[in-house]
Amino acid sequence: MIYAPFVKHVSLPLYHWWHGSDLLKNIRTFEASQWLSQERLRAMQWERLSRLLEHAYENVPYYQEKFKEIGAEPRDIRSFEDFGKFPTLTKRILQERLADLIASNIPRGEMVKGITSGSSGQPTSYIQEKASNRIRAAAGKRLTRIAGYDLGQRLFYLWRDSPFVIDGDRVRPSSDVQEPKSSALAKLKGALHDRFGVENQTLRVDPTLMTEVEMARVYERLRSFKPHVVISYVSTLYMFAQYLEANRLGGIAPGSVIVSSETLYPHQRELMERVFGCRVYNRYGLSETGIVAIECPVREGLHLNQEILHMEHVPDAFGYTQLVVTDLINKGMPLLRYETGDTGRLIEEPCRCGRGLCRIGDLAGRIIDQLPTRLGGHVNGQLFATFHWIEGVKQYQVVQEKIDAFKIRIVRTSSFAENNLAPMLQTIRERFGGDTSIGVDYLENIPFTRGGKYKLVVSEVTTQEVLR
Repeated sequence: MIYAPFVKHVSLPLYHWWHGSDLLKNIRTFEASQWLSQERLRAMQWERLSRLLEHAYENVPYYQEKFKEIGAEPRDIRSFEDFGKFPTLTKRILQERLADLIASNIPRGEMVKGITSGSSGQPTSYIQEKASNRIRAAAGKRLTRIAGYDLGQRLFYLWRDSPFVIDGDRVRPSSDVQEPKSSALAKLKGALHDRFGVENQTLRVDPTLMTEVEMARVYERLRSFKPHVVISYVSTLYMFAQYLEANRLGGIAPGSVIVSSETLYPHQRELMERVFGCRVYNRYGLSETGIVAIECPVREGLHLNQEILHMEHVPDAFGYTQLVVTDLINKGMPLLRYETGDTGRLIEEPCRCGRGLCRIGDLAGRIIDQLPTRLGGHVNGQLFATFHWIEGVKQYQVVQEKIDAFKIRIVRTSSFAENNLAPMLQTIRERFGGDTSIGVDYLENIPFTRGGKYKLVVSEVTTQEVLR
């Protein structure tokens, strides 16, 4: 095992110097800019946004159409307030108009194609410019360092493979975008990277394979690997922590844990911090834009990757405050005012940590996972976290099949008794109506999503049903 200081101070700089990569320089730039004032960061954002609007107007068919529809040109957008009136971009538009969203002036070979996990209901393809991904990688590593990671440290990823891997100038797509054949020198550089680069310090496990048998194997591997930092989906690491605690298995003591891609509930954070003996940091990201925000040690909101992203919180028709993001660096397929489908609010007040980066607060998960009631309101999925405390419930999933019909899926242990559910079922009827139908299915396991996540709460209710 290569020691972290050697990787950080010797092999990584040598590799990136030989490869001509500016990753480490970009990380240093982001490390410095995070301490700038909010005013200077906003000015930086505006400069990038102004250039991006000009680029989209001149080179992207979809945005040419939108500017024409609103009777405006980029010069008419003189402030963030003006930009807030520009039409939003939805996942449906991205799915239906992908070709029209790709810039005509950037060669295809300079772009990569990815696909989302489909957690919002439908996988979505997107295009990113390779040059933007190199900047995005540096900004993402800067955020990860806020939560306790340092370059060269050993990482344990309980995560599905990325649609493409970005490290310095190596971008390996999983799509049909054609890459030039590797030269002998490129192959040698790749071999040295695999031996001395960051990936050599990384243990990655597919979360969809985490059966109890596999958890035992992973535990033994982690005891020898000794990760400095663990990065995982929330639910998968929570289940692994449950397994470790139930079997009284210790010896895994990372410096920090970073969880992402799902709502982090207080009881999950509490258990993981108890089992791993370190702080658990919440991270927020999107496949389309990379790492968006992360908690600092103060943990009063998540710091935004503000130099490369512009974030808004916009009330929707159902009373939620939806996060709307603009990627300021991807010229290959500009995302202007992209509806994330996630709820939250922007915090512009200074953080006690001293960073100027604005923060995201009240990050409560996806709008589609908020459960509508017949009374016109919505119930946050956190209501069902109570299932965690019910004796004999090992895993659970709540599915709202109709506005007044639920299916509860439960993986039970030998200590489970059906009457243990009675208080929770009564709570559901109180919140959703006394005649709400509730069915209970007992399963051997609850399947992961195609993206490797495990959803605690799912609403299958359509917008049309809510509006009736």
